[in-house]
This record gives sequence, C-alpha cells and structure tokens, in this order.
Amino acid sequence: MLKKISVYSLIFMVIVSITLIFGHRYIMPILIPLKDLPKPTGEYSVGTQIFEWTDQSRDEWFTKIQGDKRRMVVQAWYPTEASNAAPQAYLARPDEWLPALSKVLGLPQFLFNHLKDINTHSILNAPLHPQVKHTPLVVFSHGLRGMRFQNTAQFEALASRGYIVVSADHTYDASLTLFNDGTSANFRSGYEGALTTEQFWALRTPQLNTRVADITFIIDTITEKTIANDPIWDAVNLDHIGLLGHSYGGATSIIVASQDPRIDATIVLDGWLIPVPEKIIDQGVSTPLLYIGQASWPNPVNYQKLEKLLNNSPQHSSILMPGTTHFDFSDTPLFSPLMQITGLAGTIPANELATDLEDKIVSFFNLHLKDP
Repeated sequence: MLKKISVYSLIFMVIVSITLIFGHRYIMPILIPLKDLPKPTGEYSVGTQIFEWTDQSRDEWFTKIQGDKRRMVVQAWYPTEASNAAPQAYLARPDEWLPALSKVLGLPQFLFNHLKDINTHSILNAPLHPQVKHTPLVVFSHGLRGMRFQNTAQFEALASRGYIVVSADHTYDASLTLFNDGTSANFRSGYEGALTTEQFWALRTPQLNTRVADITFIIDTITEKTIANDPIWDAVNLDHIGLLGHSYGGATSIIVASQDPRIDATIVLDGWLIPVPEKIIDQGVSTPLLYIGQASWPNPVNYQKLEKLLNNSPQHSSILMPGTTHFDFSDTPLFSPLMQITGLAGTIPANELATDLEDKIVSFFNLHLKDP
C-alpha cells in the first residue's frame, strides 16, 4: 500500500510540475479530456428547476442577525420530453463554484477548471412530462462542505426512470450557497483543533437538528405544492417518499427516517454515523434501509455504530465495496482520471462504478417506492 501511494504521489507531482511549467490552459485539456456526465439510460429525458425557499417558522441558527430566517436553494430533477434545448452546465456559476470545490477536495483549482465546460443531461426549466403522474419523490442530503448537485449522475438516472428528485444546499453547511439577490452563504460547520466529547456534541447536535429540519421543511413545502396542484409538484405521490444521503447527509437521512412516518425507504451512501445520537441507533429505522459504503472507515466507531443500527433496523441491507473511497459515492470520480491518482477516488473505473451505483440505487427504490 505504501508503494502504491508513493507511486500515485510521484505521478501527481510530475503532473503538477509539468502543468506549472507549460501552463494549465494547454496541459489540462490533454491530461483531462472534456467529458460530460454519463447519459441516463431511462425512458425519459430529464428536466431541472432551481428554487429558493424560506422557512418562515425557523430563525437561522448559523447567524446572529435578528429576524434572519432559514432559506435554501433547492433543485429538482424530473422526467420531461426530449427536446433540442441545450443541457444545463454542471457548474451554473463556475467562477464562484470552482474555488469552493477546490476547498472541498483539497486540490488546486486549475485541476477542476475544465468542469465549467462539462454539461449535465438536464434541461433547465423544461416542463414535466405530460404522461408522468403519481411519481415517487426522492430527497437528497449532502455531506459537510457538500453541494446540492454533487450526485447529479444519480439524480438524472432516477429522473429518467420517472422519479422526481429534490436536493438542497444545507445553507452554511454546504461549501457554498448562492442566492438570486447576489448574496451568498459560506461554509460555517467546521472547527479548528481537537474537540472534547462535550464540545463535539455541542457542535454537531444543533447542526444535525438544522439539517433534519431542512428535510422536513422540504417535504412539507412539496406537500403543500402538491395539494395546490403546483406544476411539477402535482405529479408527486406523497405516499412514496425516499431519502438518499451522503456522508453527513447519511446521518441526516437516518434521523429523518427514524422520526418522519412519511418516509418509505432510505439509502445511505458512505454515511458518517458518529454524530447520530445513540437513542436513534438503539431505536433503528423501521422502514427499508440500504447502506452502501467503502469497506472500512478510518475511525472504527463509525461502522460499530452502523452494525448496531442495522441490527436494530428490521428491514435493512448493506453493501460494503472494496476499492472505493468516500468521494466515490458522489460525482467526483467522473470529474477526471486524476481523482484516482490523488486518492480522492478508489480503484474502480469511474464509469463502471457509476453504473454499479446507479443499478443499486434504482433497484432499491423501484422495489420500495414504485407501485407493483
């Protein structure tokens, strides 16, 4: 393993050196050929819309501004009809997102500048497919420093098969949140130095409570819009709601699933379970729960809590995938072959891994959210 890491580090250093010498504008297109996300294989084309929703019932926990209410940027992916319209770019505002992404991955920004030229397969503001009625809803929760569109390949895979998928930036917990009025919210969920047990729970508990309330608010809002026959939302089947969460979003999803009777099935992608309260671990999740993650975590407590949670969840299953890393359960491996060299992606080829995860996610939700 040490030899393998040394080889990867050496290759990465050579790439960076060559890039600095000759200029990233000329070298990076050669090292990283531009490639859009994998094309979704379902029967529908994919539409997307972006909204800003404010929860007037909640004061913003992350700020001390009097009267500041919790607001979020929410994005939906859904079935639409085929068209010749240009697809949505992966980074809609790249000059603002690229520095944030660089911080998330801990790598120089020039390694990701090509993302501004990469497209999704989603058509912005396309109408809902007229034949889609009573379709399941899947709500996604990202991890610390995550972003609402970080699993777009999986969202498009679900939408192309008749699902409506919704994801929000957990404001101040996301790497960046950009609002239409020109304001933004930066990441404020980190800390410096070591934490005592008491400090850990004092920090993470209100964060998780805020995240859980975000998901509840999203479902409440969609429920109101569905009842009001709001376009797109009137096609949601409120009796078939699933959760999908990565990392800290996995912890968020577990808590929501354990508390909200509207949730019918939950998938956790390499979830960070350490912040989940022991009461929830002991209680378990009564509805179907699937955990998909890397073979082991640096802190063994994470999978000790997972084992206990699964034992207390009557309809559970888990898939641990050797050769994967934490970021493999997002779009990250699809960004560039350099993701493997830097260790941010595992050893499974990116497209092969994306197809495998798509099959697992779609099959689970089809089983538990689609009508027979």
